[in-house]
Amino acid sequence: MIKRTNKEIRKDIFEAVKDGKEHSYGELERKVNTNWRTIRDHIEYMELFGAVEIVNGKVKITDFGRKILKKLE
Repeated sequence: MIKRTNKEIRKDIFEAVKDGKEHSYGELERKVNTNWRTIRDHIEYMELFGAVEIVNGKVKITDFGRKILKKLE
């Protein structure tokens, strides 16, 4: 089994939240196919740069996050 890079995991998270709705950590865990600790760590890192925001324990993409996703595609 090949270990995915941080960039690949973050891109998968962006793909999962790009619809603009709020997503729970459990939902992202299933969509990205990784454990909740990894999701939590990456989301907290992405939040530092304003790419996502956490509202009531749910994750939502920001406009800046959408710009990043366009560059990743």
